[in-house]
Amino acid sequence: MNISFGRLTGAHAGVVVGVTLYGFVLLVGIIGFSIIEHWNVLDSFYMTIISITTVGYGEINPLSSTGRVFTSLIIFAGLGTVFYTSTMLGRVILEGEIRGTIRRRNMRNRISKLRDHSIVCGFGRTGRIVAEALHQDGFPFCVVEIDRENQAALDEYGYLHLMGDSTEESMLVEAGIRHAGSVMALLSSDADNLYLTMMARELNPRVRIVARALDDMAERRLKRGGADHVVPTYQIAGLRVIQAAVRPTINEFIDLVTDREQLSLVLEEVKVEQGSPLAGQSLKEAGVRNNYGVIIVAIKKTDGDMVFNPVASTSLAEGDILIAMGEKSGLHKLATDCRQPIGS
Repeated sequence: MNISFGRLTGAHAGVVVGVTLYGFVLLVGIIGFSIIEHWNVLDSFYMTIISITTVGYGEINPLSSTGRVFTSLIIFAGLGTVFYTSTMLGRVILEGEIRGTIRRRNMRNRISKLRDHSIVCGFGRTGRIVAEALHQDGFPFCVVEIDRENQAALDEYGYLHLMGDSTEESMLVEAGIRHAGSVMALLSSDADNLYLTMMARELNPRVRIVARALDDMAERRLKRGGADHVVPTYQIAGLRVIQAAVRPTINEFIDLVTDREQLSLVLEEVKVEQGSPLAGQSLKEAGVRNNYGVIIVAIKKTDGDMVFNPVASTSLAEGDILIAMGEKSGLHKLATDCRQPIGS
């Protein structure tokens, strides 16, 4: 037998060794009884099994003195192998539980330190896309998922997560709802999303809540329940189908700015912070196009008005939110200058 233990360590390797030894004892017993007692393979196999397991059925055929000595050795070898394998298996289970406890404790400690983060409630198809996008953009977040079958994927991706029901207040509190910047209700039913929305709003009146809705009635109820933004799943899917069918070029452009795997063009929102050198300047004076290589699609003013396709003379003010499109490097430079206080 040629068995490699290169990737196995500790108790795991011990279990493999124990199983291998068990098979070796079984093989030695079959060969030994066949030679010593001249039994056929089936009788030798059966005698070896009842000897190793010590079930006490008795001898299937009369044993010679040599055969009894050999049987005694098989019994001792079998008991030793079973004891060793059981011990190693117990260590594997115990070590796994200890590692799991330590991992969960570290996970909770890291989540407790998050601030202004996103809480993704639900790790289904939509939740996975959202979590991947947050991870790629470097935004802090944690996932709350009730389905244990998704835990392996969460561990594999390395996302901070809690396993439990996100409609329970204790889970949201543990996920840091009081310090969160946003909550995403992506559960499988509108009723759960509505209950989650109402509870999140009660726990943190300032948090931004984005909820998924499966029908129009749920969309209205979610907004009344406290959701800042509701995503109507089927409506968006239908609009995308129409765009692809009758406006293929527009659909191709949308794919270009939303495809995260081949992202060269990005839509981003950038806030003009207090003390920014861009505050008080027009788009032309700030050189947004020449200095940053980005296009300002719209500006949301502090009074809530949205200025679409602003002209070059449009003035920027502290608190304005710029909807900009361009490459990541240019957007990053623009965001830095929008945050950079004068004189720093």
